[in-house]
Amino acid sequence: MRRLVPALFLLTLGGAIAWIFMRLAGPQARPRDLDREMQSIVSELVESDPSIRNCVFAVAKGDGSFVWSGAAGIARQMGKVPMTADTPIFIASVTKLFTATAIMLLYERGALSLDDPMAKFLPKELIRGINVYEGKDYSREIVIAQLLSHRSGIADYYTERAKDGRGLAQWIRDDPQRAWSVDQTIARARDDLQPHSPPGTDTFYSDTNFQLLGKVIEAVTGKPLEAVYEDFFFRPLGLERTSLIGHPRNQLAANIPADVFHGDMNITQSRFNEAYWADGGLVSTPRDMIAFLRALNEGRIIRRDTLELMHQWHALEFPIQYGYGTMYFSLPWLASTFVGYPPLWGHSGSTGSFLYYSSDLDLYMAGTVDQTRARVQPFLLMLRVMRSLRAK
Repeated sequence: MRRLVPALFLLTLGGAIAWIFMRLAGPQARPRDLDREMQSIVSELVESDPSIRNCVFAVAKGDGSFVWSGAAGIARQMGKVPMTADTPIFIASVTKLFTATAIMLLYERGALSLDDPMAKFLPKELIRGINVYEGKDYSREIVIAQLLSHRSGIADYYTERAKDGRGLAQWIRDDPQRAWSVDQTIARARDDLQPHSPPGTDTFYSDTNFQLLGKVIEAVTGKPLEAVYEDFFFRPLGLERTSLIGHPRNQLAANIPADVFHGDMNITQSRFNEAYWADGGLVSTPRDMIAFLRALNEGRIIRRDTLELMHQWHALEFPIQYGYGTMYFSLPWLASTFVGYPPLWGHSGSTGSFLYYSSDLDLYMAGTVDQTRARVQPFLLMLRVMRSLRAK
């Protein structure tokens, strides 16, 4: 998720609402074959927006009454490989939902407390000075819960510009061959950027928080992060097509992820940089993503009361609120009623990836548009799908 405010705020403006309503609230097609209607929605998005080269979408009712997945466009420009429902995708910051759930599972097992300072688990040299605000070093006071909820005050290594004038996201795009380690991403936030607030006083989205949480997971378990994901999620849930960048679970050509674009620039090679880790380093498929979210929602990974802790929302960037590694998307009542957009919880990613659940509709949705500049399109896509299912 990269600064959703400018785009998503448009969803609540009168003109934007009217535009959406005119496009989506006209005469509803009621095809005999709902699968064809879903495919039409996905195909029309790719056909109508030149910036989107591919799209994959999966949807599932919680009671199992409807399950569908489909795709459109070209997955890989080299060879013009078609996008399919099972083409792996870079899920970017949706990874944070997995990382946060791993932390909550360790919390349930008594391996850590959410009130534990990160200094209990991490080396002094790694975190010393990472949040020095108005002359006071808060680095050893930051607790696990504040990392999970983006309330640590720590700078965002990924988007914020240092003295060199570039954020690391731009560095990686401009020079995809240069390797960046996780420790280097943390060091960039610590040494080259300014913190935003004392811990616990404000909410500021920072990928650095989840790099630090990945380090905590490794320190507590004594295992590399990819092995923890395997033990906690991949193997128990049968997520055969999900893996961490740099640690593929097999070398099949079918497991090469779809291309990602930044405007007209193909930035796929940059997404293989191992700087993408606990904050945004997973590759998956929409079906695997829904399998994970369903298990999480149904209490098959952590207890329901633990999930409720993850849903302690703080205002982030309208209309997004943030919990512990979870996003809550909710429009104001008037806009929600007019557009017909129920609240959703889950997570978005900077590549155009998304994974959400609607409790109102008991509906899981996952996919991507593989375009970093397409902030609104995933939400419009989900809206069209929800409208079609309601009409049917």
